[in-house]
Amino acid sequence: MNSTRIRTPPLAAALLGGSQSNDDELRTEYDRTEAYTEGVPGGAVIETDELQARVTAIDPAKRTFTLEDSDGNTRTFHAPPEMHNFEQLKVGDRVRAVVALERIVYLRQPGEALTDGAAGVVAAAPLGSKPGMLVADTIEVTALVKAMDTKLRTATLQLPDGTERTVKVRPDVDMKTEYLGRQVMLRMTSAFAISVEPQ
Repeated sequence: MNSTRIRTPPLAAALLGGSQSNDDELRTEYDRTEAYTEGVPGGAVIETDELQARVTAIDPAKRTFTLEDSDGNTRTFHAPPEMHNFEQLKVGDRVRAVVALERIVYLRQPGEALTDGAAGVVAAAPLGSKPGMLVADTIEVTALVKAMDTKLRTATLQLPDGTERTVKVRPDVDMKTEYLGRQVMLRMTSAFAISVEPQ
């Protein structure tokens, strides 16, 4: 299955991606891992993007703070309302932010219960401690195998809203006609965690 680089949740994008103009792009470490069983359709892909930086300036009135990475790049951010305990942030504190995305795809077995839907969790640091939080969401969708192209090694999946998506099939998977009409489970979990450690 083809995949693109991690899609960052809005709060994570504020810390990992961008904020104010004329700032540097902070360096992040990106990693991608795939796991699958030889010959079995589906598998799992885990992507992570991690930022480590040091707080170099704080403006309490504007609720802004500046981070500097190990390369000397700096960027100023506005602390969103979800960032509790902003007043506990100090110059010299180390900030670590991690965004993770896990995609699991597998053929649904006959009789397996359907669990389409979404779930989420938000946890913030206790009052009085350093700022920190965890946000995680899981979405589970059932798609239908509508068509297969053995020459191009692709499968067309029909999603619950009626739209179709064509995906690549790994070379080690035998494209059996019995897969047509079968249900495919797609589970996507995204998580964002930020922690602050005193200097």
